[in-house]
Amino acid sequence: MKQLIKFTAVGSINTLIDWTVYLAVVTVFPAESAAFYSVAKGFSYFCGILNSFLLNNAWTFKDLPDRKAGIKLIKFLLVNMIGIGLNGTSIYFFLNINTGHTTALILATIITFGFNFILCKLWVFRGSKAVSKITGG
Repeated sequence: MKQLIKFTAVGSINTLIDWTVYLAVVTVFPAESAAFYSVAKGFSYFCGILNSFLLNNAWTFKDLPDRKAGIKLIKFLLVNMIGIGLNGTSIYFFLNINTGHTTALILATIITFGFNFILCKLWVFRGSKAVSKITGG
């Protein structure tokens, strides 16, 4: 539960970065295309990834045994690349069914948050103690 609360706090900061960049891009480069908004969302989401890895690695999951940072970073980037696709696809879907822009942003964020937390907890930042508990070793 403690990790979920920390992950949520980090996610809130990442969401602020994501949404600020997204809204700045669509304000500076206004378009009426759901595809453009999806690309803009992918870019803004990536901006939040940088902050996310640093804070989650140093704070959220710090109590788990450390692995090589490079391996964690590769796994984290893989999860977030899939997350970017999920996020962009979600916003595209919600905009195409005439969901309001703000509602589409919120729904896409909720979907991606759940996906990212589960994979970060169970795969990216999982330490050897967690593996031992699961395998009984």
